[in-house]
Amino acid sequence: MGLFKSLKTLFSKPAPPSFKLAAPPTPEPEEPVVPTVYVAELRTELTGEQPPLLLDIREIYEWNQVRIPSALHIPMNDIPARLQELPQATPIVVFCAHGSRSYGVAHYLIENGYPARSLDGGITQWHLQGGVVEVGTH
Repeated sequence: MGLFKSLKTLFSKPAPPSFKLAAPPTPEPEEPVVPTVYVAELRTELTGEQPPLLLDIREIYEWNQVRIPSALHIPMNDIPARLQELPQATPIVVFCAHGSRSYGVAHYLIENGYPARSLDGGITQWHLQGGVVEVGTH
């Protein structure tokens, strides 16, 4: 009986945990690094010999409310289809209302070979720091 009891005890124990090799960790995608420009810097650059192109990526209803007169307006979602309208040799400063959307669009432009930066604080900071704007429906 002792042998039977020993076998029963041996086989009734839970199986030892199986060891699986862990897959190598997947590297986290790198956060995009987009150069930003501050309003004061941009105002100086705009008076220079080679001023950057200002690219307003806000929606039409936002543009109708307030805009920078010299800026090219292409809504964010239209950028891929209208990419050929942008000069590749001219620096581009992308802006939106506060600077969040422009960061992503500037990254997209950089990935496509354009020298782009994002305006820190967007048109809001531009206006608050004395930049010229037009207001109202155009």
